[in-house]
Amino acid sequence: NWRGLSCRIFNAGRYRRRCRKEDKDASHSRPDYFDTNNKKAVAEREKYAMMAMEDMLNWFSEGGEVGIFDATNTTRNRRARIVKTCRRSKESIGILFIESICDEEQVIDNNIRCKVTTSPDFEGMDIEDAIRDIKKRIERYQARYETIMEDNLSYIKLYNLQSRVFCNRVYGRIGKALLQFLMAIHIGSRRIVLVRAGEAKNANEIFSGGTLLNFEG
Repeated sequence: NWRGLSCRIFNAGRYRRRCRKEDKDASHSRPDYFDTNNKKAVAEREKYAMMAMEDMLNWFSEGGEVGIFDATNTTRNRRARIVKTCRRSKESIGILFIESICDEEQVIDNNIRCKVTTSPDFEGMDIEDAIRDIKKRIERYQARYETIMEDNLSYIKLYNLQSRVFCNRVYGRIGKALLQFLMAIHIGSRRIVLVRAGEAKNANEIFSGGTLLNFEG
């Protein structure tokens, strides 16, 4: 739930891991599996992404409101296929692409360390081995990476998480709310303190700041 809207994430990696869970060598999570020259792996990854997409469309038909299609949608062909698939649906679906662009080494390093410590792909691996592994995977992605330039698409580009934001054809309440949300995100850790209002002598003035706390407060 986000802002009163029903939300769900459809992560292609989860479908990959679920369908390949019987693999003893975990080859589906190693860098060579993400090599664009590995035609078999390319076809498999496309299949898992479309499985996630179809589940999301079915969820929309059951009343879902905001679906997050979490996959590597970094080529023009993939984005065109997403648009075509959504347009074919009976539901009226607004499509908004989000591209996160990082070129600051500190931001990249923090992202990598966050990834290798939270993703099941690197479970049980030595942290330094996992970092080397994901850097090789990133190299495979970069070989085919095509930044969003299609003017007919609605998209938001986020540079180094929040240092600069560029948006194109972003309309509507949800799109604008999402833009504000993205401008506030970060991957740093910080302490959050939640404080309840103490019991006041005059409960009617508890939120005005003009009343004293009683003994219990």
